[in-house]
Amino acid sequence: MTAMVETLSIAPEFEGAARVGLLEIDGVRVQESPEELKTMLNRLADEFAGKYKDHQPGEIPMVKQIRAIFHRAGLDPTRYRPSSESLLRRAVKGKGLYFINSVVDLVNYFSLKTLWPMGLYDADKLKPPITWRVGREGETYTGIGRDPLNLAHFPLLVDQEGPFGSPISDSMRTRVTNESTRILWITFAPPHTAIPQPEFADAMMRFNGGTLRSSIEL
Repeated sequence: MTAMVETLSIAPEFEGAARVGLLEIDGVRVQESPEELKTMLNRLADEFAGKYKDHQPGEIPMVKQIRAIFHRAGLDPTRYRPSSESLLRRAVKGKGLYFINSVVDLVNYFSLKTLWPMGLYDADKLKPPITWRVGREGETYTGIGRDPLNLAHFPLLVDQEGPFGSPISDSMRTRVTNESTRILWITFAPPHTAIPQPEFADAMMRFNGGTLRSSIEL
């Protein structure tokens, strides 16, 4: 059976816009985050709050590079923010980060650490092949913790059933729950960036078990 990561194609409008990393991990155990992971998140949030408290997000080089991906799609990133920037803003404002579960929290940790938006999906709920393209007029989905989103001009991940993810907010349809056992982790980084896929995979398996099925960068 073809690995999920091998089915992703990038539409011409996003060619060269970003480095995309995909990890597919089977057999994970989703649970409440252990204290070690919660402490890692809290310490990182505190560190970034001090580091960036006197900076506007748009002044931060990595934030600028990620926003450029959104401009490529024709979307204003100050209106619809990259998920990594939303995490940074919470940290700087001293709001702390939400604890969801051991899989989501780990991805949020690395998203904040790198300032790269990341998506996490229940691979069993996906219908490949997957395409990364610009959202079209009339496309919508209910985001996690959000009202239905108008996806026109969103950087959008789409499978055979339609849109399911974005570097802004992912959909309820493919979200990871406590019953999920097979995950797809997608990272959006600036072009020509080396994504530390082995580090991400090792951390995921250390906290959640499982086996790395496939890893690829595009």
